[in-house]
Amino acid sequence: MFTSILYEKDCYPEYANENISQLVVTWMGQRCPSPSIMYPTVVIYSLILFLGLVGNVCTCIVIFANKNMHNPTNYYLISLALSDLLILILGLPMELYMITDFNYPYRFPEIVCKSRAFLVEFTSYASILIICLFSVERWIAICFPLKSQLFSGNSRSMILISICWFLSFLFSLPVAFVVRINKVPLPDFAQNKPWTHLVSSDSETIDRTEFCAMDINDLKNQKKIIYFAFFTFFLIPAIIITVMYGHIAVRMHKSETLLGAEKSGPSNKRSVLKVLVSVVITFFLFWLPFHMQRLLSIFLNENQAQASTTIQSIFTLVFYISGYCYYSNSACNPILYNIFSTKYRLAFCRTILGERLTKKFCPSFKSERSFLTQSYRANAMSRFSSLHRTSSRFSEAAHLRRSRREKGEMGGSSTPIPALRRISSDPQFSLKVPESSEEMRPVSSSQAFL
Repeated sequence: MFTSILYEKDCYPEYANENISQLVVTWMGQRCPSPSIMYPTVVIYSLILFLGLVGNVCTCIVIFANKNMHNPTNYYLISLALSDLLILILGLPMELYMITDFNYPYRFPEIVCKSRAFLVEFTSYASILIICLFSVERWIAICFPLKSQLFSGNSRSMILISICWFLSFLFSLPVAFVVRINKVPLPDFAQNKPWTHLVSSDSETIDRTEFCAMDINDLKNQKKIIYFAFFTFFLIPAIIITVMYGHIAVRMHKSETLLGAEKSGPSNKRSVLKVLVSVVITFFLFWLPFHMQRLLSIFLNENQAQASTTIQSIFTLVFYISGYCYYSNSACNPILYNIFSTKYRLAFCRTILGERLTKKFCPSFKSERSFLTQSYRANAMSRFSSLHRTSSRFSEAAHLRRSRREKGEMGGSSTPIPALRRISSDPQFSLKVPESSEEMRPVSSSQAFL
């Protein structure tokens, strides 16, 4: 470990011909990572790995341990947590090993290279699709509550999640065929020279330059995969998420205006808007550098001879920044999708810390529990008032019916009593499902989101 520091003489690739050595440095850079990059990267990756594992494992434990949280929304969160765990477990340990070892040659078999690339791509696609699915579910639940039955059933949610994983598997398969162990090609000036066998064992590539990446000799398919991933798993999802959450924000503003500030409270609205804004910003922030690095790699592969040292340095910087953002996304998802929920905070404290430690170390526990209790009581009182009004109207109708029967006004007429007709056609008390959202009693959008 830390061989780049212990053996600095091995950082510069030495070959029988100095021109070959310079060519390898131009293609691959120095064999040793810079200490200014290595030490911060080790710290950042270790912190991300720890926080990501703890956060996502706790998310799964909390949701599984609380039966009242077994609903479609939390099933999406469990699936998201599992995909993030796979990304962290499959990606970060290898990244930590490689940053503390020589940059090249690649030390593992090609099956490891292909498998890791495929699995990381597969879980990344699954994570993005589940985020989109979760966003669509929230958008329909808040903006089109009468159509939310499409996502309401647990079994249906499991089917949709399975479809997301299947599509991710299908779309990531080409990566397994394009990724391979590459070597720097032997230049023309080194062909058929007395020293050629000292720098190349196959007279086509330079020895000790193995690296795991997409096939540099198949730029056409490489570009197709990168462009497809950029548009399908970044640009289009980013547009969809931005539009849907923008619609949610507008719908919330209208509903809060109709309900009045005294029923929903400005704090709920602000907290939900923070969630919406943070989701959009973090999606762009974490995934844009990753795709920028890939697009930049296409440029470098097509213009390797014209690439200056400055461009190479920029690419190296973008490479490490994209890695930080890429793995940070898996560690931040539990915070973004769970920590803003009061119900989740209470469930987390009770499940992970226990009742006694929760009361001791979480001063806001009582206030949050009181807030939930008041919300439940308000909903219960609202339902009770509706039932009470319905019962009163039926009592009045029954009393009127008895009075008419006593006076002989009913006779043989089959005409409905006006009071009963009014009750049966009143959308607030009808036993049938309303046909439009305007017929429903308004519900706070902030409560629906949280």
